[in-house]
Amino acid sequence: MASPAPPIADPQALGLLPTLTDELLEEIFLRLPTPGDVARASAACASFRRIITARSFLRRFRAIHPPPLLGFAAYEGFHPAQPPHPSAPLAGAFADAADFSYSFVPAGRWPTPWRPRDVRQGRVLLECTPDRDPGFEYYDSVLLRDLDLAVCDPLSRRYSLLPSIPQTLMGQQKNLIDFGLFFAPTGEDEDETTFRVVCVACNKTMVVVFEFTSITGQWHIPAYLSCSSLGTVMPDSRYSSSCHDHEQGCFYWMVPWRNKLLVLDVFSMEISIVDNNLANYHLHDSGKPLIVLGRDRTPEVFFLADCFGRPN
Repeated sequence: MASPAPPIADPQALGLLPTLTDELLEEIFLRLPTPGDVARASAACASFRRIITARSFLRRFRAIHPPPLLGFAAYEGFHPAQPPHPSAPLAGAFADAADFSYSFVPAGRWPTPWRPRDVRQGRVLLECTPDRDPGFEYYDSVLLRDLDLAVCDPLSRRYSLLPSIPQTLMGQQKNLIDFGLFFAPTGEDEDETTFRVVCVACNKTMVVVFEFTSITGQWHIPAYLSCSSLGTVMPDSRYSSSCHDHEQGCFYWMVPWRNKLLVLDVFSMEISIVDNNLANYHLHDSGKPLIVLGRDRTPEVFFLADCFGRPN
């Protein structure tokens, strides 16, 4: 049997390279053109690897070199980028290596499969819910007490089963339904293994924000809002699909009160209302609403329609 290869010596320790400070080396590595070049530099010696794997360096590098688009995770599986997209080879390799059937995640309380709800930093937020009850009064709704959640990494096949939201938190609020479920951004000083899950729920009287953090392993309520400030029409869970995230950490919902946007800032955990001047717009006749930010950073609402002008 051949002897194992000796470890690569540190060029600086052997005196083969001039002494450079960590700060100078970090600036050099930041100017490498591709992530592959950085990976090869990291393998060169222990001192290079220590600098490159530091969280501060990785944050700076990712700000300069955003991760490539590999594809989209949908209910029916993963859709990798296709040629001629430059990420197609990497996307294909990723799709072959990862498990987007989520077979490694233990079954929830219900016979229905796990379904993805959000993706962030390589993690997928999964839900498992019972079959819809056609007699329930809210359209396409899921009662909060029936929601099973998990967070997983399809590549490493690691997972975390989230605890149910305690009844003590839901208190006297009856028939709370899932109105929005997503990952929230984490702070720059937090470890990359941490994550936050936000669930916005509502009924006829309240909009309640529940937050789970992997640091504490518990749910809590950072914000809530009375529906009396929104009107008397009860929203249903189809409007949670109009939630939009952007770089400043705000999520928007165009709710059926037509003339209002519900806004959640997930860093300050404040929930507020913004007028959108669409009081006379017929939402059900206009297609699915999408919310983006304009040049002046104010929210703008668009509606998708097909080529014949019909809502899509």
